[in-house]
Amino acid sequence: MGVSPVVNRAPFLSILAALLAAAAVVVPAGNARVGALPTLFVNYTMNCTFTIVDDSGKRVTSIAPGTYQVYVQTPQVFADVDLSGIFDMTACKSFVQFQLTGPGVNLSTTLQQGDEDKDLLSANFQPNGTYTASDLNQPTVARATFSTTATGTPTPSTGAGNTSTGSSSSSKGSTQSSLVGSAVVPFRGNLAATVNASGKLTLTLKGKPVGTLKSGLYTFTVHDNSAKSGFTVQKLKSPATALTGVAYKGTHVKSIQLKAGQWTFFTPSGAKSYFIVAT
Repeated sequence: MGVSPVVNRAPFLSILAALLAAAAVVVPAGNARVGALPTLFVNYTMNCTFTIVDDSGKRVTSIAPGTYQVYVQTPQVFADVDLSGIFDMTACKSFVQFQLTGPGVNLSTTLQQGDEDKDLLSANFQPNGTYTASDLNQPTVARATFSTTATGTPTPSTGAGNTSTGSSSSSKGSTQSSLVGSAVVPFRGNLAATVNASGKLTLTLKGKPVGTLKSGLYTFTVHDNSAKSGFTVQKLKSPATALTGVAYKGTHVKSIQLKAGQWTFFTPSGAKSYFIVAT
């Protein structure tokens, strides 16, 4: 009978262990959690004034510099309020004209001319800055200021929730769930939208045409160079959102939560372009 040779397996085991260790380093954890952006809640009242509070419900006077969500909401859809015989600032005369400005920030919303009761924006606040929020319906009355510290980092939202006294009402013509704390809406990036003089539309992310995006919050910066075309986005079987109107010409910035599904962007008189939002 032949004698089987003795094989020293130690080198092979060492190599296998090294390969497994390397794989453990380069394979990312599949369940890594993306931190949610902190949120500033702009809570309107029926007399067209507002307060700004943070995730804990504390009134905002000073915050750390960084990127935040700005959640503007009214107690109900202001366009639905019957203002017959009313000449004061009830329901902001049917729609808010919110504006937030300061170093590197220029946000505004009318909540779709009062047809919505909420809007989710985003802003990157610079260090050592002073920021002013106002409603242009009565800018000397509906007004708030806050500052940013020289250093520091925003605390991610804990999902503690919005402490607003406003109700969680439905938008006109559609039903929207409340974005409590906005903890489940990660900020994904900035989209560049253009409308050229002839009415042609483009939508890009980091200079590349948009094809597929991850669901989340995106900031649209629309450069509209046509007074006869506008820029509208719409999720399939959902209400459309006009970022710039047909008669508008200029630059407009707005943040939109893009949910999973098929989306289009278009001008009312033109063809639609499609992109996909994945989970």
